[in-house]
Amino acid sequence: MKDKIDIVVGICTKNVEDTIEGVIKVVDQGLNDYFPEKKSLIIVSDGFSKDHTKERANKTVTRTQKMVLDQVGKIGKGNGVKTIFIKAEEVGAEAVALVDGDLTSIIPEWLKHLVQPILTGYDLVAPFYIRHKYDGVITNHLAYPLTRALYGISIRQPIGGEYGLSAKMVKKLLIHPLFPAEFGIDIFITTVAACEDMKMIEAKLGIKSHDSTKDYKDPKVLLVPMFNQVTGSILDLTIFYKDFSKKEVGDKSVERIGIKEVETPKEVVMDISGYINDFKNGYDKIIKLKNFFLPAKILSSLDKIYKSSGVEDFNFPIDLWAQIVYYSLNYYEQKRDRKEDILEILRILWQGRLASFAIETKDLGVQQSEEVIQQQVKAFKEYKEKMWQ
Repeated sequence: MKDKIDIVVGICTKNVEDTIEGVIKVVDQGLNDYFPEKKSLIIVSDGFSKDHTKERANKTVTRTQKMVLDQVGKIGKGNGVKTIFIKAEEVGAEAVALVDGDLTSIIPEWLKHLVQPILTGYDLVAPFYIRHKYDGVITNHLAYPLTRALYGISIRQPIGGEYGLSAKMVKKLLIHPLFPAEFGIDIFITTVAACEDMKMIEAKLGIKSHDSTKDYKDPKVLLVPMFNQVTGSILDLTIFYKDFSKKEVGDKSVERIGIKEVETPKEVVMDISGYINDFKNGYDKIIKLKNFFLPAKILSSLDKIYKSSGVEDFNFPIDLWAQIVYYSLNYYEQKRDRKEDILEILRILWQGRLASFAIETKDLGVQQSEEVIQQQVKAFKEYKEKMWQ
């Protein structure tokens, strides 16, 4: 490839034969509609699909130059993204956009909002989606409130999936020692941008629908490994940037641009009883036996929650959850050899907080539910001052 490329759009794929052709066509249209004067390249970075994903990607006709690559390293979204970054740097791309290969809601306008800010001087475009109150369960109850508390940035969905990045940002990420191989890639991108003083903006992209959401019905299929990988990256990044994360930071408001039309997201059904049962089973079989960092006063509170008789009596307070997260960080800072045990304990307790949130917001609308999430942000900020200094 002799000519310099201005824009690279990377599409991470793994067994998405039903959606990849549509995603490629929308990306192609978006690039031609909004950046016809730029030289662009579509890169499909495939995670060793066992279906016809690669075949369909190769056969999809585009006006934009396109290549289909096997991702570097072992299977994992992070390695898929790394493959795109390496090639983007190789061709000298000024702007890089990332979109998932299983998207069903992507429209050409997404490309405009992910790429244009990069061409005008921003280093990171983070996505903002209209989501149901029970969607984004890792975002709402851990990634967002903790990122807001530690780094001050108002990025509402720090693990949103779609991004726009400058060449400067791509270079910074590629040389970073904590570049994750798997699901932790999104929080890694957002955290590095916050801590390395990158210029950030949010892009409203409307509704996000993607094929993998069907796996949310059984948490063990996708959400449990995703929680472990995302939270594992959060622990590592917080310690890596502890000189920054322990500082007193003010709110850093990030401008939000993008699609003005607001749709109503599809309802997400929350299995409250299932999450309560997972919490209680995990508390009984694991936390009672394996806890090594939570003090007696926290365990006493958890014991009362464990003994609650039913959904009506179940209450896992916001303050308790915030304290538990900081106890986890404090222990991990001192001793990192029990990371997997910390993650297991956090995941069990997160399921309890998640169930409690669903109960608290059962009859609330979107805005009132968002106020509960903002109460979590407030608690994470307060306990940062008390516990993470």
